[in-house]
Amino acid sequence: MKLKALGLFFGIAFLFGCSPKPPQANTALSLKQVMEWVIDPNADVVWDSVKSISNIKGTTEIYPRTDAQWEAVRNSAATLVEAGNLLMIEGRAKEGDQWIEYSKRLSRTAEIALKAAQDKNKDALFDAGGKIYNACKACHDKYADFDK
Repeated sequence: MKLKALGLFFGIAFLFGCSPKPPQANTALSLKQVMEWVIDPNADVVWDSVKSISNIKGTTEIYPRTDAQWEAVRNSAATLVEAGNLLMIEGRAKEGDQWIEYSKRLSRTAEIALKAAQDKNKDALFDAGGKIYNACKACHDKYADFDK
């Protein structure tokens, strides 16, 4: 009986050990390119989507007003959610746990913006933009050389 159990154990272990490796991620873009071409432009869409401009003529409130404008912000927020994953790919990820936590923080804060855009909530979107900014700044403060 022990021999059968041992055989079953090793058989299962063998099957799990033979599972195919996950595909290698394509890292054709450098970290700097991901930042400049993916993250920055999409963060700018979120940041520029809600603001107040005051001048001699008064104050103008800027926020998405049409479904298409809300969808554009939603799409950029969704891209930022996934961009956190791009930063964790081997070949781009920096030293260990801290980089991973910063990458996850980008995704988490972008999820807040995504929900705000889906709910068409300009105040929540403004707040989420600040959270995204703080996530980016914290990482940039530690990894100022990421673009080298």
